[in-house]
Amino acid sequence: MSLPRTAFVFAIRAVACSFLLSAAPPIAAQPAQDSGAGRRVSIDPDVPQPEIPLIQSPGNFKAFLIGGGIGAAVDQTQAGRLFRDYMRKNNIDVSKIVLDSFRRTITEDRILALADGSDTRLKLVINTYGFGASGFFGGDERRPMMNVTASLVAGGGNVLWKKTGFITNLSKETTAYTYDQLGRDPQLTAKSLEQVSSLLSHQLLSDLKQ
Repeated sequence: MSLPRTAFVFAIRAVACSFLLSAAPPIAAQPAQDSGAGRRVSIDPDVPQPEIPLIQSPGNFKAFLIGGGIGAAVDQTQAGRLFRDYMRKNNIDVSKIVLDSFRRTITEDRILALADGSDTRLKLVINTYGFGASGFFGGDERRPMMNVTASLVAGGGNVLWKKTGFITNLSKETTAYTYDQLGRDPQLTAKSLEQVSSLLSHQLLSDLKQ
């Protein structure tokens, strides 16, 4: 039995979104013994992020529209700009969220020894982040997604270790919310991004454990 056209299109978009999130060129991590495990490192506080988040299938996005309840249709780019402005208005800084997540994971799991001023630095880059459909066949629920590259760089610029990781909007490890829920509660939006960032920090740093 074939899928209804709307369900089929939605499924294709969900897959496409997950593909875009994981589309960064694959980077082979160097062996753990060459990665700088056990080194004293500092974390670069500058964490670049995309100009706008990726907001898949905006649908009923009125919670983020000025004046709410307008009911105007918005495309993915417009939704991304609205979401970015919403985050700025509510002081939600995804770069700080990612930085804090990695620092906390390193400290709690004792993966590396942090030392301010160390020549060896952990550099983080947010390639993609946002929210996407939580399943293939429609519905209002959305899950966070994120793609980050982490690298250990020596004082002379030599890359000791580098790895890109991603968690898609189809992951069952994250909590699903509607856009209306996220729009009404900025703390919920921050909590959702913190959740996916924490999961990703553990995923990326796992092979640096001493």
